[in-house]
Amino acid sequence: MLLRFLFTAVVVAFTAIAMSVYLPTTDSATSGLLLSSVRSASAGASTLSKNAGSSAPTVQVLASYPHDPDAFTQGLFVAKQGNDKFFIESTGLFGKSTLRKVAIESGEVLAKYDLPTDLFGEGVTLSENGEVVMLTWKSRKGFVFHVGSSSAPTNDALTFSLTREFAFSTVTGEGWGIDSNGSHLLVTDGSSTIMFWDPKTMREVRRIDVRFQNRAISQLNEIEFANGFIYANIWFQAVIVKIDPQSGDIVSVFDCAQLMDPSITRGDHNAVLNGIAYDADEDVFYVTGKLWNTVYKVRLLG
Repeated sequence: MLLRFLFTAVVVAFTAIAMSVYLPTTDSATSGLLLSSVRSASAGASTLSKNAGSSAPTVQVLASYPHDPDAFTQGLFVAKQGNDKFFIESTGLFGKSTLRKVAIESGEVLAKYDLPTDLFGEGVTLSENGEVVMLTWKSRKGFVFHVGSSSAPTNDALTFSLTREFAFSTVTGEGWGIDSNGSHLLVTDGSSTIMFWDPKTMREVRRIDVRFQNRAISQLNEIEFANGFIYANIWFQAVIVKIDPQSGDIVSVFDCAQLMDPSITRGDHNAVLNGIAYDADEDVFYVTGKLWNTVYKVRLLG
């Protein structure tokens, strides 16, 4: 009986520790600073507005599409195969981490690569040489995939071939978000730092410290480089920030609270905003979150 009690206690403690690892640690004052800034700038108007003439940073919703509600989204970008346009998405959680091809408008998962069950998938991007680069959370391990067509006679045919693994180093020792600016890989790790990696060596060549009103902003997560700026989710905050890639200053804050479905986000504390993909052809962003059932097509104005 004593052994059974001790075993049960150990299991409960381990589970609590494992769950607490993924609980929010964001400074509430910092969170309030960002949100109060954008809401004050809106002068009482709704941040989610179809009025593109507003001087405040505005999220203009253009459309919404279904998204796999079981996908713990970690990274998202728009890719092409011939005339076909689709998402490449990475998902997390131990035993559930995947790399997948997803139809934009239907949300159908068209192809999938399962990571080993002991790895927790994180951000994903397309490097300038056409390879897909994916990070993991705490294992300090990344993967490079070749994306090719299979021999199957369908437009949806796609294969992910693992070409190599690499070890990486970050400020926190973790991998979070990743994107490419065309010459470097941009990497976040949950701190206020964005690192710029040489895509050939996967080694840091420079970094910026992200700040808002002279305060360091940590918990930087999924990122997207677009139109000369870095757009980033902040873990457990309903905002997207626009960052100057030279100075690290946040120049705009987009309040995305009304994109969040309370029936999902209140039921699971991990169901947070996370996933930004830019489509240069249309000059639009696609935004989603972990365990969300919707992807939003939006313009970020401001």
